[in-house]
Amino acid sequence: MTIKLSPKIKKTVREFGYLDEEKFIREAIEKRLMELKKFRFFAISEEIRKGLEKKGIKPEDVLREIKS
Repeated sequence: MTIKLSPKIKKTVREFGYLDEEKFIREAIEKRLMELKKFRFFAISEEIRKGLEKKGIKPEDVLREIKS
């Protein structure tokens, strides 16, 4: 896949010390993917928390169970 960066973006990329535009793009995509995975993790965690709360299970109960 070929991506053309605008001259303004190319300049900014160089200002941040990237000599290889592909490396910059790869790292930017990897960072964004990690952000999306983190967002999904927190959304799932919240669903689990709500489900446990409906059943009357508190976070302290879960921690106590894990420790024992």
